Amino acid sequence: MPLDDRPVTRDAFLALAAAAGFEVATPPRDRLGWLKRPADVEALWAWVEQDGAGADVLIASAEMLIYGGLVPSRIGRESLDRCLGFVRRWREARARAPHRRLYLTASNLRLPSTADSTEEPEYWEAYGPEIFAHSFHDDRAARTGDPESRELAEAARRRIPPAVLADVRSRRARNLAVLLTLVDLAAARTLDALLVGQDDAAEYGWTRRDLDAVETAIAERGAGGRAWVTYGTDELAVRLLARAAVGARGVRPRVRVVYSYPDNVAAIPRYEGQAVDRTVTSHIETAGGRHTVEDADLTLLVHNFPGAQMEAPHQRPYDPAALDPFVATLAEAAARGSCALADVRYSNGADRALVARLLGAPWPANLHAYGGWNTLSNTLGMALAQALLAPGDGGRPFTALRLLDDWAYQAEIRQRLAAEVLPRHPGARAQDLGDAYAACREAARMWLAQDFVPPVARCLGCRIEIERVEFPWRRLFNVELGLRVTSS
Repeated sequence: MPLDDRPVTRDAFLALAAAAGFEVATPPRDRLGWLKRPADVEALWAWVEQDGAGADVLIASAEMLIYGGLVPSRIGRESLDRCLGFVRRWREARARAPHRRLYLTASNLRLPSTADSTEEPEYWEAYGPEIFAHSFHDDRAARTGDPESRELAEAARRRIPPAVLADVRSRRARNLAVLLTLVDLAAARTLDALLVGQDDAAEYGWTRRDLDAVETAIAERGAGGRAWVTYGTDELAVRLLARAAVGARGVRPRVRVVYSYPDNVAAIPRYEGQAVDRTVTSHIETAGGRHTVEDADLTLLVHNFPGAQMEAPHQRPYDPAALDPFVATLAEAAARGSCALADVRYSNGADRALVARLLGAPWPANLHAYGGWNTLSNTLGMALAQALLAPGDGGRPFTALRLLDDWAYQAEIRQRLAAEVLPRHPGARAQDLGDAYAACREAARMWLAQDFVPPVARCLGCRIEIERVEFPWRRLFNVELGLRVTSS
């Protein structure tokens, strides 16, 4: 039961499950809502109780089965009683199918800093930056006693209408109450696993305050072996899929981590609130692995960032020789055994210089996963899950997809579409393509086929045909690529 209908939350799960040999039942995409339009929650619960009753494992999104999807969880006006009523249904689901393991993902409400209401309440367009500033400095002042943050928090508060601020706090209180009730279910062993994620956060803010409350509840209620707080949201389901697979094998894989910039692992990436190395350890453990510095079953190569993390569209060329030690380490690790590569030097797209180095030679046979999309946790969780689920040639089509999405589209084509195609269509925007949709689709398909598919196919040793290009939620931020990948 996915988080929503996007390819990164639904189709990626299905592809990795298939590569791992799982048979999966899931509701049709058209029953999952669309952007701000919620799914029919009652109908989805009926699916859980009927079509999903015979499964060995149910991996489900709390947002989908309480609010009707991720974005509806941020904007809906359902009462707390209604939400908790859906939460209590997990007890019924456990009683009805006691053999079925219940793995649940949930998300602490994000708090973005941008003036964009595409996925938020409408008032975010006018007050989003002020709400973020008030939250950030209010929490920072409470934690550090810094008088400047106290003044900045108060100044931001005065710029926000009281009704708006009250609504923000009310939504957060409702969401936190739901999360704490889910922790109770984990502590009562109704849930076998509960992974509470966080996206679009910062080092300080109400997001961190709420996460602290959830972590405290997990410790006090003895749910530590079944419930965890982590960063990331879109990739949570594949992380629990990996955990289910690892648990079925009965052996926790040992994971060694290698960084491209080991002196900067304490840095905090964009959109997250804790250090890189702490997040990496969290991902390994929640996916069922064990972090080790010695002999390992899997080497996780993390291409992190020097200094502060930048956005991929803003990356500038740098001396490729700086990558020599990391590329050499990758080759050595791949010669010894299974590897995964998380390309997180930038957010929202791959490092062009690194991918150029990778595509300049045959793909290492033991490099079983690559990712470089959106946030650090999105990339890390997906790449780690792929390596744990499909450590062989069965995952090669998914690797091709990630390269063509994370590198070709996110780091290259998306910017070209915004600069070259959208201006020819008055009224079209990156967040709403309008009548530019077809032109963007054709341009993206042409550029992919001409400039990006050939080097990826050559490097991976396969044939790649583009069967479909679409834009989920009719915006440029994500792309849906239908690929046909066959042996060359």
